[in-house]
Amino acid sequence: MDPSTPTERPRKRRAIKACLACRKAKVRCIGQRPCERCTRNDADCQYFDLAEHANFSRVERLEAELSALKASLGAVERNHVGRIEPLPAPLSTPSTASGPPDPVGGTSPAQMFGYGSSLPALANGMLASQTLVPPSTAASAVEKGLINWEQAAFWFQSFFSGSHYFIPIFCERHDTFDSVSSRSAFLFDSIVTVGCRAEEGFDSLVYHRLQSSLREHLTNVIIHASTPCLETVQAITVMAGYSENGMVLIAIALRFALQLGLPNAVDRLMTTASGRGGQAGAEERELYRLARVWHGVCNLELFFSLDGGKLPGITLRTSSRRIRALVNHPDRTAVDIRLLSQVELNIIRSNAYRNIASATLPDDESVLRSTVQDTVVELSLWVVEWTAIISSEIAVHQRAFALSNLHVQYEWALITLHLKALSDSGIENIAIMSDLQRDMVRTAKEASVRHLHHLLEASSSPPSPAGSPTQAPPAAYLSTFKWTMDYVWAKCAFSILLVLKLALLLRDPLPSVILLLHDAHKVLEQLKKITVGHIAYFQILQTSIEKCESALREHMAQQQQQQQQQQQQPDPMVGLAGAGLGDTGPAEDEFQGYAPSEFVFEWDFPGLNLKHVPLGWQDLFIDLDSVF
Repeated sequence: MDPSTPTERPRKRRAIKACLACRKAKVRCIGQRPCERCTRNDADCQYFDLAEHANFSRVERLEAELSALKASLGAVERNHVGRIEPLPAPLSTPSTASGPPDPVGGTSPAQMFGYGSSLPALANGMLASQTLVPPSTAASAVEKGLINWEQAAFWFQSFFSGSHYFIPIFCERHDTFDSVSSRSAFLFDSIVTVGCRAEEGFDSLVYHRLQSSLREHLTNVIIHASTPCLETVQAITVMAGYSENGMVLIAIALRFALQLGLPNAVDRLMTTASGRGGQAGAEERELYRLARVWHGVCNLELFFSLDGGKLPGITLRTSSRRIRALVNHPDRTAVDIRLLSQVELNIIRSNAYRNIASATLPDDESVLRSTVQDTVVELSLWVVEWTAIISSEIAVHQRAFALSNLHVQYEWALITLHLKALSDSGIENIAIMSDLQRDMVRTAKEASVRHLHHLLEASSSPPSPAGSPTQAPPAAYLSTFKWTMDYVWAKCAFSILLVLKLALLLRDPLPSVILLLHDAHKVLEQLKKITVGHIAYFQILQTSIEKCESALREHMAQQQQQQQQQQQQPDPMVGLAGAGLGDTGPAEDEFQGYAPSEFVFEWDFPGLNLKHVPLGWQDLFIDLDSVF
């Protein structure tokens, strides 16, 4: 027996000798049967026998089991004492991923407060080695019995029928069904889960079960993985694209990508490709695969940051020339061209947002004007150059969708650029804006109109035999919404709400507003055919159209009433006064004030707070809080 371990003596239970009457009266009892007190009082002398009581025997058994468990635990701890090893040295990470410096003198907080020596025992002790399951032993959803192999294969194929355009981090040659299922259960389950969402819908029970399994994978990785693998980065990126917590998840994926040194892989690829004389070797192909993952993670992080109201978490060390070099790589695909064009676009947007944030004072209007104009020129060059690349490099059957996506991205960049510059000024009322600010509102409205038209551009592919010959071909961009991310859904719903709001705010002619509303209905009807299950942004889109219809009917009724008043009152001053009193009604006020919570708390899309409050001499006594 180990002398350092103290021997625990069994606890002695004091025998109860007093009778029940003496115990109740709290007096001394001699323990005889009957006792003297009960005999003197002519009372029934009763004793409580612990040995025959069920609770007493149960407590005795529990104490015996507890003693046995303590003895076995002590034996296990004594066996592990000699095998405890110190923690390995921390892995070196790239300079871009380095954390804050150590305290003065290089002393860690653990050494400063005196508990550093106990950390190895805690890390390598019995709890860490026996109660936590390593991620390498985690089972896939098929191995857990949640789904079968046929379902997994079908949903895996569904993912690569559309979702890989939105999460472009996969290699067609390397990331096959057999390869992914054997390499990483986490990545395999993430792909299958997104495919299940596309085919079965957001509300299906099996989809929610797969989501729960993904959370288990993520928990295991965060707890255990000192050095994550590339498949882990890919899996978390897929989760980020289809999760409400996308910003947090993509930040984790970005941190792991930095820890793996993926930026260094991009630099090595550029060096290798520039000195290559013939075909690309195996090492260069692997470097290109790593560069694809790195750019895919960064691109998603830039999207979430620019449209989520926060500064980008990373600044890409690249240029348009380096991006075009990747376009000419022999391993690039049509999906890679889409990815690289978006990376270059987001770099332009990031630079513009940074310059706009530094020119928020009233005296900086000239700086703001030049920033917006220069960015518009950059965006125009971007769309022209990438249109030429897509037209020459992508196959005909993929070209329509690629060009449609390119123009949708271009118009979205113009919308957010002008409204972002406007929102940073703090002025919401169009009636008191400067000429530059009003021009920005008009430019954003025109871009949003073109954005809506690009959403409805028909595909150039021939119709399917099952379809009606008179039926219009589906829109190329909307046809992918079966697989699209929540972020793209949010952009679509917001853009339609915005174009309808701006058309009413700027008092466009009624025929043009009616045409916009008709196009919005077309988008809604096409999405009804594509969407499987419920999604919040579809409901937002439907509500926006309904509120706009009510506001438009009210506005038309007011115009008819004003025309009748002008016919009855030939005095032009009376008609002018009547026209000024009925500009907006309750329905239009409700529509103009409609701001879904998703666009307030989850995303930071600019422009929903714009309004038009005319200021004439008769309006001097209104509440000024509603003006600004």
